[in-house]
Amino acid sequence: MFEKCRLICLGNDAGKQAWLAGGGDPALIFSANQLRGRLAIGEALPEQLVFDGSLKDCIHIFSEQSIEEGSEKINAYLEQGAAEWTENGWEQFTCRTAVLGCCSGFYLSVVNKKELRSF
Repeated sequence: MFEKCRLICLGNDAGKQAWLAGGGDPALIFSANQLRGRLAIGEALPEQLVFDGSLKDCIHIFSEQSIEEGSEKINAYLEQGAAEWTENGWEQFTCRTAVLGCCSGFYLSVVNKKELRSF
């Protein structure tokens, strides 16, 4: 369904059901805790990451260990293509994250988001 997307964010139950109906394998879905655990111990992530949550939540998890390292790791997925379930259905795009700062510290923010055309 999303062969060219390296990151798929299911968003909510409707997104999960749509992905599964399109032939997605439930065994490939990473929960927030599974992703957090893999990143914490430095275990390799799959070539295509299917995350059971929003893009915002996924980016936040990548930034929990080291903001610079998290940005580098998530950008490797985002630059190759991502898909996210939204209230309007699937959105496919490429983007990057940038490290931004404010009075409470640093965080990752999506920049340079470009829609991918249907394949």
